[in-house]
This record gives sequence, structure tokens and C-alpha cells, in this order.
Amino acid sequence: MNIIEKTYNWNGSLKNRTSTKRIILHHAESKSCTADDIHSWHLANGWAGIGYHFFVRKDGSIYRGRPENTVGSHAKGSNSDSIGICFEGSYMTETMGQTQINAGRELVSYLKKKYGISKVQKHKDVCSTNCPGTNFPFDEIVKEVVASAPTPAATRPSQSTSSSERPAGTYEVTASDLSVRTGPGTNYRRKTHNELTADGKKHDKDKDGCLERGTRVTVYEWKNGWARTPSGWLSGKYLKKV
Repeated sequence: MNIIEKTYNWNGSLKNRTSTKRIILHHAESKSCTADDIHSWHLANGWAGIGYHFFVRKDGSIYRGRPENTVGSHAKGSNSDSIGICFEGSYMTETMGQTQINAGRELVSYLKKKYGISKVQKHKDVCSTNCPGTNFPFDEIVKEVVASAPTPAATRPSQSTSSSERPAGTYEVTASDLSVRTGPGTNYRRKTHNELTADGKKHDKDKDGCLERGTRVTVYEWKNGWARTPSGWLSGKYLKKV
């Protein structure tokens, strides 16, 4: 699991949290937004800045928000002992994709193990709100998985000779057309053009669910020689580290 570190300009000082007893889940109530957008919105509220500790985007990328050891601003009356996680999207009307679900599940599992806690709540469990939405896949996200510790960019291991042990990071497609699949292997179907991320579609010139040579992708994890990227799974045989 890779957590993308960010630097924010805070409005005032942040207070350290003295205990961590639970995790509270939210949606952004915006179909498309970034961690920087949320930081701006929360500054406009008069807060110190982004109130969530983590932000999970639809492509599965996880961004650092407020420093993990500080008191958040995400659930009034419940901030002093909780970690807040926000998911890009508006889940009163949308349905969350599996890539985002998987990323959220891994993050929640990692945090539960790190702090020795089991309590995970929806925002509406502690405040008068409909957040994170009636379509939010809460049960899927709180399901236990074996979570890997986050790998800071500055300390990622060097590339291994084994394709199943290669590091996360940025890779370049070396094949003329590389199929994007729904899972790690040829027994999984190729994704359609419309199932790719917006960036993936730009590099699918033939609109057949394949990325062209030279496309750069972010790899989050490896499994049996296959790489999980925002658009889907790619064969590691045709990826080179950049």
C-alpha cells in the first residue's frame, strides 16, 4: 500500500491527538475532487485545512491529509479520538468501483492493526448527516484483509529481479498494445475502453482496452507478475521501471 504524501499550508497550528479508538468514514459528496480541493474547502470553512487524515480517490490512490497523529475536523464531537477517511465521490447517487473499495479496505485494515482497534463508523453514526451516503459500501470496506504497511516514496526498495516482488511506483508500457485486465492473469477478461480511467482512455487510441507503448502508469502492488494500476491489471512482462 502506497500513501501519497502531501504538503499543505495550514491556517494556524494543529493539536496532537492523545488517543485513537476508532475510524470514521466519509464521502466527499463530490463526484470528482482532489485532496487539494478539500483543503481549500475546509480553509474556506475557517478550519486549519483539510479535516480528514486520508483521502481515497476513485482510481485507488490514497493521499495523506491532516497529519495522522493530529486531531481532525471531520466529525463534530468525535474528532478527539478518531481517524477520518474520506472517499472521493457522492454515494447518495453513485456506486463505488472495486478499485476504490479495495484501496479503502486495505487502508482501514492497516489502521486497525496499527492502532489495535476494531471500531469503524460511518459519519452518520456520530452526527446528523447522510454521509457517507446510502450507496456507500461500508461492509465491504471494513472487511478484514492482510494489509501492507505504507511505503514512503523516499524509502521504496530497489527493483527486484522477480516480477512478483517489484516495487510500487511509476512504470512505462513497452508493448505496442498492452491489455488492461480486471484481475491479475490472462484468465481475467480485458477491460472495455469505458472501464478505464480518464487518463487510461487517453492512451487507448484504438478504444479496445489496451494501453499504447510509452504510456506511464502508477503501480500500487504486484501479484504473480501482474501489476495493479488505476485502470486495471497489466502484465509485468511489458512494464519497465522509470
